[in-house]
Amino acid sequence: MSAMLSLENIRKSYGKKLVLSDLSLEVAPGEFVVLIGGSGSGKTTVLRLAAGLTRTDKGRIALHDKVVDEPAKLRFVPPERRNLGMVFQDYALWPHFTCLQNVEAAVRPNCRSRREVALDLLERVGMAGYGGMRPHQLSGGQQQRVGVARALAAKPELLLFDEALSSLDVDIRERLRMEIRALSHETGAAALFVSHDPLDAWRLADRVAVLEGGRLTQAASPAELYTRPATARVARFIGAAGGFAAEVVAEDGRAGVRLGGRFCAGTAIGVNPGTRGVVYIRPEGIRPVGNDLGDGIAAELMFCAFEAGQHRLYWRLPETDVTLCSLEPAMPRAATARLSLAPEHILIYPENGEPAHD
Repeated sequence: MSAMLSLENIRKSYGKKLVLSDLSLEVAPGEFVVLIGGSGSGKTTVLRLAAGLTRTDKGRIALHDKVVDEPAKLRFVPPERRNLGMVFQDYALWPHFTCLQNVEAAVRPNCRSRREVALDLLERVGMAGYGGMRPHQLSGGQQQRVGVARALAAKPELLLFDEALSSLDVDIRERLRMEIRALSHETGAAALFVSHDPLDAWRLADRVAVLEGGRLTQAASPAELYTRPATARVARFIGAAGGFAAEVVAEDGRAGVRLGGRFCAGTAIGVNPGTRGVVYIRPEGIRPVGNDLGDGIAAELMFCAFEAGQHRLYWRLPETDVTLCSLEPAMPRAATARLSLAPEHILIYPENGEPAHD
C-alpha cells in the first residue's frame, strides 16, 4: 500500500538559513504520526510543505503517489487541490461566520446535504447547540473543536495539526486529544500532528518522528522511542535526566561508566569505550536500596517534589556535580541512601553529539 504522504529528500531554506536538510518521511494511510522537535527544528515548515502553503527548494512530495511538489520537474499542486484538512494553533476560524457556517463552508460543494453534514460534525466534537454562535463567543477549547470539525468536513485523506492543543487548558487539551484520535480513526484519515508536548506523542501517536536541526533523527513507535532513544535530545524528551559527561569504559564485554567509584553498565548509543560520552538515566531505573555499604552508589537527597501520586526525589552523588532523579511511592526516611541503577535505563551518547562509526 502506498504512503498517504511521502516526503523525499526535502531541502528548504529561508534566505541563507537552512531549515530542512535531506528530510524523508512517510505517513501511511490511517496512520497518526506525531512530529516533535525543539523551536527552530523545522516542524511547522514540514507541515506547511505538506499542505502546500510553502514550496520545497529540492526533493519530492507526494500524496498517494500523486506528486504535489517537485521543483526539478516544475510540478506543484496548490493546497485546495490536495484533499487535506488543517487545524491551526490559533484556530483560524472566520470571525464573521457562525460555527455552523465555518464548518458548512468546508463541506464539499457537490454534497447535497452540506448543512446536515456540518451539524453532524459539530455534534461529534461536542459542539451541538453552538452552531449559531460566532467564534468570539466561544472559549479557546470550543473554538478548537469547531476547527477540528471544519478540518473533517471535506472528508480529507490527510489531517494536519499545527500545535493545535498547545494554547489550551490542561483538561481541555486532554479531552480534545481523545476526540481527535477517535475521529481520525473513525474516518480513516491519516494525520501528521506537530507538537512539542511529550503527552501528545504518548497518547496520540502510532509513530513519533523527531526533528533536530532540520534533520529527521528518529521515527519509531512510542514504545521503540522509549526503549532506545536515538539521540540525547530524544532521551530528554522521554524523561531521562542527567546529561553529565563521563569516560566510557568496558568490563566483562559490556560498555558503561563509573559512578561513585563503581562500574555501571549501560546502553551505549553511537559511542565506543575509550571515548567520552554524555550520560542520561531514566528515573524508572533508579532505586534507593538503603545505606548498606555493600550495595549501590552513595547519594544525598537534595529535595523532593510530589507529582501526580508519587514522589520525585533528586539525589546528588557526593564529590560530583551529578544529580539523579528517582520516582518513589513514599518519602524516604533518611537524607542519604545508596542507589541501585538498572543498566537498561542508563543511556550513553557521544559527547560531541556525533555518533561513533563502528
